[in-house]
Amino acid sequence: MPVFDMSSIAGVSDLRITERLFQIYSHLANAFVWCDQDDPASFVPEAVAVPLVQLAHIVERPPIVPYASTGLANFERLDPTSPHQLENLRCIQKLVDIEDESWFHLVHVEIEAHAGVAIFALIEAARLAKLSDVAGVEAELAKVPSVFDKMIRSFRRITERCDTNVYYHTLRPYLFGFDGIIYEGVAEFDGKPMTFRGESGAQSTVIPAIKALIGLQHSHGGLSEDLEDMKSYMPKPHRELLSAIDPTAIRSFVERSDNPNLREVYNLCLERMVDFRSLHLKMAHAFIAQKVKDPRGTGGTDFMKWLTQLRDETAQQMITA
Repeated sequence: MPVFDMSSIAGVSDLRITERLFQIYSHLANAFVWCDQDDPASFVPEAVAVPLVQLAHIVERPPIVPYASTGLANFERLDPTSPHQLENLRCIQKLVDIEDESWFHLVHVEIEAHAGVAIFALIEAARLAKLSDVAGVEAELAKVPSVFDKMIRSFRRITERCDTNVYYHTLRPYLFGFDGIIYEGVAEFDGKPMTFRGESGAQSTVIPAIKALIGLQHSHGGLSEDLEDMKSYMPKPHRELLSAIDPTAIRSFVERSDNPNLREVYNLCLERMVDFRSLHLKMAHAFIAQKVKDPRGTGGTDFMKWLTQLRDETAQQMITA
């Protein structure tokens, strides 16, 4: 392969072009490193490494396959006028080109599409809270539980066409991170081995945004630091959204209010989040934990401990009278 210069792409205004190029080259890098599981490569060849790092600077993410490239930017609607539903979606970029892989990614796309409704509702609720609009906040919060119900229904469908063993043995190995990998020909790395996290659902903005908007707090420690690091793998506009959220707006307003209906609908949002986290924990066990001794996921986190902590801490933050 020739070494293409991607520096001119920085001036392209259509983000779909830069995301697609980054998606292609990052998939090539992961495929090259992990194609032989018994003897993974120790380097990314120059023809892939140089354009990939240039593109990584443009999209402002590390030069490795992230969740954004397997899910958020990895679908098209068969009928552009119809909703983002599984039967109307096609997976664009694959590593091993099997139905299980496409279905796994597209289930996440449908979950993300549902979640957008809740995020917009919570953003509006935060705005109305600052205006002391009790009825308005209550109405917006009331939209969230049904969204979680849809997300849960979508999530439960993941085993319909994605076998847990196929995922574990065939797809998952390609999604691991790089530990001491040399990016050949990349001057800024100066031949030094580089380490980056692998693709992980922890790189999705959905739950972090909902968590921040609702005002949940989680204990600090190694796992929360891992989660914070995952933000660098999110698309820049998503990171900017997270940084713009006021995590006190909704929760403090509900705590100050003497309206029992407002507290009830707020707590119902938390209950549905607990349900979603419980299902996530169950799926993580089925797809990975029961098959492996190493507790770390593709993103490098002790995911079972982490998911359990997040679920339990969410349940502990209901607002009482």
